Amino acid sequence: MNDINFLIANKVDIKSGIETLGEELYKETLTMFLDEIMDKIQKIQESLTSNNLKDYATYVHAIKGESLYLGFKDLASLSYNHQIMAESGNYEYIRNNYVSLITEIGRVIKVSRIYLGKDN
Repeated sequence: MNDINFLIANKVDIKSGIETLGEELYKETLTMFLDEIMDKIQKIQESLTSNNLKDYATYVHAIKGESLYLGFKDLASLSYNHQIMAESGNYEYIRNNYVSLITEIGRVIKVSRIYLGKDN
């Protein structure tokens, strides 16, 4: 699709993404993000299952940074909240809000795949 208006309509801050990186580098960076995100989700789930909040905080911190860089502010905000709560040991917050985080990651994946023309 490669339509910037599609990104804007799907709550992507293009100033943080495309306008900073340029469209070609943005696409390359977004492709790398998609290539790595499933592994990060798995690591987040494993660290949560094993009650390892230190690793959990590290993984959501990585997603936060990548999300900001690519213009996914909602995901960056959710990831930040999870990072802070993990660092403070607030396991209850993480458990209660985990589905929201995973849902937003799924939305970002879908929007990204459509934008890159990989939605099949």
